[in-house]
Amino acid sequence: MAVSLIALGGCQYMPHAYEPQSPQIPEARTLPIPGAILTFVSEGSGRPIVFVHGNIADLRIWSDQRGPALKGYQEVSYSRRYHYPNAWAGDGRDYTEANHEQDLVHVIHGLHLGRVDLVGHGSGAQLAVEVALSHPELVRTLVLVEPAMATAAIGRPGFEALTTKRAELAEQMAAAVKKTDDEKAAKLLFNWADGSPGAYDALAAPLRGEILDNARVLAFFLATPPPGVLCAELGRLTVPTLVVTGEHSNPFFAAVADAVTACVTGAVRETIPTTGHVVQRDNADAFNAALVGFLAAH
Repeated sequence: MAVSLIALGGCQYMPHAYEPQSPQIPEARTLPIPGAILTFVSEGSGRPIVFVHGNIADLRIWSDQRGPALKGYQEVSYSRRYHYPNAWAGDGRDYTEANHEQDLVHVIHGLHLGRVDLVGHGSGAQLAVEVALSHPELVRTLVLVEPAMATAAIGRPGFEALTTKRAELAEQMAAAVKKTDDEKAAKLLFNWADGSPGAYDALAAPLRGEILDNARVLAFFLATPPPGVLCAELGRLTVPTLVVTGEHSNPFFAAVADAVTACVTGAVRETIPTTGHVVQRDNADAFNAALVGFLAAH
């Protein structure tokens, strides 16, 4: 009953009004939206940027994009439903692409942000695209980091072999999830995405902990994967778009990024040196410089 009453409160946010609270994100607040209560952080003032994380992450993945690096902007990052530290208010059947898309729209409206620069990583990049297509009035620019929209690259030379490997990965992850070995599933995914079989074990403890905090969400993602986004749909985008990949991440992402760049009129392509899949953490200075430079030009 309490959750229903809070959700009816519309666009009011509250400091840590909902369990579980996170000692790792003391500045976080919560925003009630239809069907969920989402944790977010807002810092700075000026032109608003909204950061959208991927499958085994939460708002902390953008910690290096906060503060002086983006002075002159309001930086908003949030954790998607079921992601840390949000409470599990259901059984995961509401963990759908349609709900994630509407959640992002509610974050923009609920925080009264107006038109925003949307920055999405991994599966978060597809969410950013979907909102730009369905609500173009809300989006000023798009920054797609390591986008995973494989259907945009169908038919490109050499891509079938990459998608075959990805399909094999999905089967291995599903087998691990069936055995309730969420960490193994997350490790498989991260090693594949980062392009190195030892990438997960080599992570610093804080980032590995963030992945573990979100590993159990993979069961929902595997059960209801997002629909594909075709090149023709990307061609409908009308906002300035930057597509970013890491120098050393899985070649799958570079292939997808190249395809997305070709599909979106006027899109800009950038590769950040000395980075794997988590581009924004692996070389934050270079990523932030590319981001600020792109936003300043638009």
